[in-house]
Amino acid sequence: MSDQPQSSLRDLLLGRLAASGLTPAAQQLVAGLLPEARARSAGRAGPLYLRSISAAGWRGIGPAATLDLEPGPGLTVVAGRNGSGKSSFAEAAEMVLTGDNFRWQDRTQIWKQGWRNLHDPTAPQVSVQLCPDGAGDPLTVQRTWHGDGLEDSRTVVHRPGGPEQDPREIIDAEDLSLYRPFLSYSELGAMINGRMSALHDALAQILGLDLLSDADNEARARAKKLTDTVTGAGDLIRAVTAELSDSDDPRAAEAVAALEGRRPDLDRLRALLKGQVATDGAELARLRRLAGLEGPDPREVAGAVARLREAAAVAEDARFTTAEDARQLIELLERAQDHRRRHPQSADCPVCGAESRLDEGWSGRAREQVDRLRREAAEAQTARTGLDAAARAVRDLVQPVPGWLQGDASPLAPLWDEWAACRDVTDPRELADRIERVAATLADACRQQSEEAADRIAEQDGRWQPLALRLAECLRAAEATEAARPLIKQIKDVRAWLRKVTDELREERLRPFADQSQGIWKLLCERSSVSLGSISLAGTATARKVVLDASVDTVDAPAFGVMSQGELHSLALSLFLPRATHPDSPFGFLVIDDPVQSMDPEKVEGLARVLHFCSLRRQVVVFTHDTRLQAAIRRLRAPATIMQVSRGTGSVVRVTRTDDPVSLALDEARAVAGDRNVPQDVADRVLPRMCRGALEAAYLEPARRRLRADGHGHEEVEARIGRTYELTGLAALAFYDSGMAPAEVLAAVARDHGPWARTLIERCDPGAGEAPAPPGAPVDLVGDTERLARAVQRR
Repeated sequence: MSDQPQSSLRDLLLGRLAASGLTPAAQQLVAGLLPEARARSAGRAGPLYLRSISAAGWRGIGPAATLDLEPGPGLTVVAGRNGSGKSSFAEAAEMVLTGDNFRWQDRTQIWKQGWRNLHDPTAPQVSVQLCPDGAGDPLTVQRTWHGDGLEDSRTVVHRPGGPEQDPREIIDAEDLSLYRPFLSYSELGAMINGRMSALHDALAQILGLDLLSDADNEARARAKKLTDTVTGAGDLIRAVTAELSDSDDPRAAEAVAALEGRRPDLDRLRALLKGQVATDGAELARLRRLAGLEGPDPREVAGAVARLREAAAVAEDARFTTAEDARQLIELLERAQDHRRRHPQSADCPVCGAESRLDEGWSGRAREQVDRLRREAAEAQTARTGLDAAARAVRDLVQPVPGWLQGDASPLAPLWDEWAACRDVTDPRELADRIERVAATLADACRQQSEEAADRIAEQDGRWQPLALRLAECLRAAEATEAARPLIKQIKDVRAWLRKVTDELREERLRPFADQSQGIWKLLCERSSVSLGSISLAGTATARKVVLDASVDTVDAPAFGVMSQGELHSLALSLFLPRATHPDSPFGFLVIDDPVQSMDPEKVEGLARVLHFCSLRRQVVVFTHDTRLQAAIRRLRAPATIMQVSRGTGSVVRVTRTDDPVSLALDEARAVAGDRNVPQDVADRVLPRMCRGALEAAYLEPARRRLRADGHGHEEVEARIGRTYELTGLAALAFYDSGMAPAEVLAAVARDHGPWARTLIERCDPGAGEAPAPPGAPVDLVGDTERLARAVQRR
């Protein structure tokens, strides 16, 4: 797929509208159905890479352990036997970033009971360090638990020297769903064995087609609502027609005539209802307004008045020390202080002429007085502000006389005028007293008038009024139906256009995704008889699915029915990787746990090729207990960092870097050679065997590569290597003729590397020559071994 993010689907669709053939109104409807592009997390800057994964008290990890990673593109293999704790690191990263583990989804509670480590009583915590663009200061996302349940946790983001942040500011939850960078063994199976509609939706979403689906769903929902309106109107009209037919009122017969026919006579219905209103007169309208009239709320008024009185009392206490007087006196004292500072040699008062008046004692008392006056001024100002706010809140409760009530003969009008006049009262205590009294009187009067109006309306409605109300319902429903009919046709046209565009864009946008999946499949299953063909999305609603074309020896066949378990897992990887490595993904890393299971040696080598390919642009971290993946990576000479995880007593987990078996063997030999406590006779027996191990590791990979290049299958390659017991035999398989005698191989080694190399092999591999070579210094033996091993690795 292209490295460039796809253009906005909304802009693309709006650009095609002009040639859609839709009416302007329909085009406007389409624009309204397409939401604006969602905003990305503001805190993110560039792709995120993993710098480390840490855990403590979590799953198989007891005391705190950390897996350090190189933040940037590249391949890291984290190896370890089952139960070593390696998968606990993968699940820790998934938990801290997603809040869940896929292996627990849709499982019973018993599956979640092992999340806390049994050997470490401390509170569990997991964290990852992330580096934007692989550089700069890392940010740490940490999840800690404060209870016994898996859900009793809290996740925060720490930046160096910065405050805590919400993870959603850094990592978008929708991005985690779209471009999920985690894949476990259980998830591999779920991708294929799960619902096809879920896989369909995942692919449609990442291709941007979910926007079209959402738009169509919204259009369908609107169409259904409009159709329901039409259907409901028909049902209502039939029911009301039956009610009207049972009435002997002449207006009922006229209403039935207006409702009959294919479409109701709306003008006739409006005239009939308008005539009824005229018959009722303005008095009924006035009564209806009175029945719905609401006066002041006594409880609300009581609360506001109480606050006003309290504010008035506070202001009264502060009346003798007004803010203005205090400010003026403060200014006078500060000027005197300023005069004293400018004339320190004289303490005489410049105003009254009193001698030694402005001395040090006076200055101290003046400062104390200024502080006191400032406090008094602030208290007075606060009291005044509180009083003004309380008075304003009381006045805001007063509403003007309703327009329809002005000039009314009802006793409510003068009462409401008196209520409205309360706004003009300035004295706080008078305002509180008057508004409390008038509000109570007006509220009682409004309630009484409302009840009386309701009683009179009930008397005047008679037998016709309920029918008139039902007829008004029919009119509104019929009007809504008339407005809905053209909109239903409009939405039908819009949905037809959306389906056409969806088919075009689905094929257009899925093609590079399908091509990438096919390329990954070919690498994974190079020697498989099953070929993966086109990938397409089909179906709608509950029939959504992903269609995978496959063939066995050029004969078409259903993909799921003809693939082995290893091939199904390879297929799942082929579908996962294009999503996880999509150009729009903010994640620069992939975490894949245990992908090797169910794969035969051919597919393991294909997996190594795929991982290497992905690691050129992504940080790929693979967890595995199967050593075949490491061997395949070495055969391919793919750059990779190999980490070994081991678990000791008390769930103590250690991580060591073991990139090269040759280096490991040399380190062990070097340790023995440099240990003065090892007796010489022991060193003479042990060191040659240890050096032989280093040379075997060096010759194994080129031997496997050569045999594979000659067309031998994995099983045959391993069988031939297993039957080769001497170093000379491995050297012959790697670089010479497998039929050569040991002496011929030794001669070739001496020719390629020098006589010293021949002597070294003879000493480490006594079966290579007729007599063992004489012993030498241990350090020299290890040095020669490293020299030859590195030369072999470079070839």
